[in-house]
Amino acid sequence: MRDTTLCRWQRWRVAPVHRPVVDRFVRPRPAADPADRAEVPAADGIRHGLVARVRREIEAGTYDTEERWLAAEEKLLRRVCEGA
Repeated sequence: MRDTTLCRWQRWRVAPVHRPVVDRFVRPRPAADPADRAEVPAADGIRHGLVARVRREIEAGTYDTEERWLAAEEKLLRRVCEGA
């Protein structure tokens, strides 16, 4: 007969949950600077204007928003589900 007890991997298997994205923490987002998009990388390959803008946002506490984290989580779960 076959052993029907749960294996460790079956006990901890996680199923993705599709839930609507809800903004509980609304923070003002700085307007995207069109100059950042048109900026050409310098000779060293770095877009210095973009780096400066991201550093300013991190210092101001507006870079890692709840909206960005939820969007990244959704994207990750979508990629995992499609790959399965």
